[in-house]
This record gives sequence, C-alpha cells and structure tokens, in this order.
Amino acid sequence: MSLTIQEKFITDLENFSWSKDWRATRIIKERRTNGEYYFASIVRYYGEKEDTHDYDVGETIAEMAWVGRNEKFVGKRTHDRDPDSPTFGKRIYSEAITEMITENDKKGRPIEREILIEGRTIYQYTIPVNKENTEKMKSLAGAIALNQETKFLFVYGAIPPIIVTPEIFWESSITDYMLKKPLADKGSKNGKKI
Repeated sequence: MSLTIQEKFITDLENFSWSKDWRATRIIKERRTNGEYYFASIVRYYGEKEDTHDYDVGETIAEMAWVGRNEKFVGKRTHDRDPDSPTFGKRIYSEAITEMITENDKKGRPIEREILIEGRTIYQYTIPVNKENTEKMKSLAGAIALNQETKFLFVYGAIPPIIVTPEIFWESSITDYMLKKPLADKGSKNGKKI
C-alpha cells in the first residue's frame, strides 16, 4: 500500500485568521446542485521582506491547507430500506472502512492519521457564496511571491476549471458567466460547433 500525503482541511472557520496568516494560491467558485460555494488552496503567509520586496511563503506540506472544503470517507451508495430510519427510501452512503496509522512527519515526530481501506472520498463544501463570505475570501487574495498572485477559477460540472479575472470572479455567478461566454469559447471553430 502506498501512502499519500495527507491534505490539511481547515474546519474551524470561526477562529480562522482570514486576512493575517494565510494567502490563497487559488480561490475557486464551484457550482453544486444546491448553490455556489467558495473554497481555496492556501499557504502560510509571513509578510513582505523589506530587503527584497519578495514574499515568504510556507513551503512545507504542513503549511499548506484547504479552506471551504472538507474531506469525508464514505462507502457504497445504497437504498435505505429501514422503515424506522429518517432517510428511509433514499440513497445513502454506507460506512467506509478506514484504519488509523502512525507515521513520522518531516521532523521525525509521530503523527496519527486515518487512511481509507475501502470506499471513496467525497468533498463537502462549507462556504456558500454570499456578501459576507465574499469579503472573507477577498482577504485571502493577493501577491504570494514576487511573480505569483492568487488565481481565480470557476468550476462548473465536468468542464475543466476556467481561469477568470478577479473582476469577473467576484461580480459574476458561474451560471451567468457560462451563459454569456461567446460560442467560440465553448468548443467551436469559426462559429461552428466541433
């Protein structure tokens, strides 16, 4: 069994330092069946250096994280046939089979983590698009390194992520943007579908 690098997900949004300790490498707006959500790939930010005007960015895995998206292990999807269950008749996920393992971090300290044995990983989104959350996400955007700034992406269904300008990202919904895109951007050549 090969081990993968465990991703870090920030779940305590009440105590998260939005504009101080973290910068977003990518801020994503994703369309889900129940609305649009923000999530971001973030790195630890140490501020601007006076002597070089460059930025210190966390380079170790422990200083990278996701905010707005959480990982959940689930088993197979089955119909709930228990008449006493609140989800009777609906499709639900069974329990995943997981195992706790102990491994060493980069400094040799033992850390425990849960790994998936049988099942799959799904993501839950926790930051819906609204005015308050938009201001919080804006505070994560900015210069990351001398030649690197936050990227803004729209995710819509199975279409590959689309990089957009900050103005379009903050002011447009994904649905509006997809409807307004010229035909040439939607897989056409000389105005004809391909």
